[in-house]
Amino acid sequence: MQPIQGDMAARASDAVASAQGAALERARAASGSGDPAKAAKMFEELLATMMVREMRRGLEGGFFGSGSGADVYEGWFDQHAGKSLAQTGALDLAQSIRFSIQGKQSQEAR
Repeated sequence: MQPIQGDMAARASDAVASAQGAALERARAASGSGDPAKAAKMFEELLATMMVREMRRGLEGGFFGSGSGADVYEGWFDQHAGKSLAQTGALDLAQSIRFSIQGKQSQEAR
């Protein structure tokens, strides 16, 4: 890999990690603000995105090859596929997460 391509790949990877960290912080903030349904949906989306990323990494060659822009497209794919899984309820995790958050909030209120 050429130095410029390696630098682009590193920046793309950093951007994806930063976006996931920001998504986790938004989910935590929603949980703390008293909106367990919103926090649950956001957490489900983040979890689905991470799951898609790890599944895609297991593919030999990947979807987008190994060129300089592949990391960017892979990150976008992971985010959009994860968001789609969460929005359609395909994983059906949000309800369980919401119940868990509500239980924790009720314990803290006591």
